[in-house]
Amino acid sequence: MDADVESARAGYQEFITSCATPGGDFRLTPLAESTPFSSCFAVFGLQLLNKEEEMAGMADAVSHGMRSHLLEYRDVRAAHGDLAFDKPFLQLLTFTLTSLQILGRLRSDPLGDVIEPLLSSDVGKDLARIRALEGVPQSGNLAMFMAILLLHARDYLGIDSDGRIEEWVDRHLRAMNLRGFWSRSAAMTYLEFQNGYHQYEILDYLGVENPKAEAAAANVQLLADDDGHYAPYPGGGGCYDYDAVRIISACALEDPGRRGALRQTAASIMKDQNADGGFAESKLVRPRTLRNLRASFTHVWRLGFRGLGERLRYGLTLQRPKHDRIATHWSDYSREWSESDLWDSWFRMLTVATVDCVLTPANASRWGFIDYPGIGYHRSARETSSWSGGAT
Repeated sequence: MDADVESARAGYQEFITSCATPGGDFRLTPLAESTPFSSCFAVFGLQLLNKEEEMAGMADAVSHGMRSHLLEYRDVRAAHGDLAFDKPFLQLLTFTLTSLQILGRLRSDPLGDVIEPLLSSDVGKDLARIRALEGVPQSGNLAMFMAILLLHARDYLGIDSDGRIEEWVDRHLRAMNLRGFWSRSAAMTYLEFQNGYHQYEILDYLGVENPKAEAAAANVQLLADDDGHYAPYPGGGGCYDYDAVRIISACALEDPGRRGALRQTAASIMKDQNADGGFAESKLVRPRTLRNLRASFTHVWRLGFRGLGERLRYGLTLQRPKHDRIATHWSDYSREWSESDLWDSWFRMLTVATVDCVLTPANASRWGFIDYPGIGYHRSARETSSWSGGAT
């Protein structure tokens, strides 16, 4: 697997470079416009590959641009409602905080004026407002953002938020269902683990012992398809596969079956790396070829009743013309399903890196994981020396 991983890493670096603009920003794909989200994804990728020299050369300019873009985006999103519950803004905010931490430019200005107004003063009330303990769509993201900001306030702003963090953890642990997630569904669903993964990131960062980690890993593994992917549509999905692997990997060190399953997922991902070195959401949703239509039909029925409703719904919905391309708030450009982009490329390589560390823990040193709460955090970031940007 080592040779395949090194080849994938080299291709990924080339793809990141292809998304750079002459002005030092980055585009989601080589055909897209530059955006602050894309610049964060590029920083995450360079960190994962341990490209210290590249990050040192861009740290000052990129961090300055990120701060400016964040304030501009805050003004835009403020017109949509309460920023404390606005997913697009909170995404860019937490991505920016993570990027500044990676670049070593966070402690000099930890953005207290931006963050303090967003801090939850009543964790129980706010969790209830977003229905996070019921597992409604996107509530996992919002619950994670809430915890990240409270942790940031504690560690970077000198604010006493320990009590609120403890309440966040306690309420989540007490509300877990038998499968280790947060929903009222009678059976395991893709939404359940993809949504709940976000809260798992916080529990992992805090080193909280999860009493239902084994149940969570076992139930998620039941949704693997024949290629080791975990999405409700064929070809996997950047988020779905990573979320599943993170949950399963917590209980895989001494389990040969799970180690084998993780190896299969990583192999399938690397096999689907595009010629430009990047990765896509899925190569089996579009175009509507006979092969891809057959893959969609087979994917719906292959796993029997486990997750059948979601796979059937996706199988039908994704055939509508409105889903011919993928549109997000990260870029005005709508990308093709099989088109390489910085977000999916980072998630795909992050998945491979996670598997690599499970199979060979000593290999953690070749990856630059993130030591900041949220997506991309890995406990090995605290155990291996990592670049800090040369500034505080």
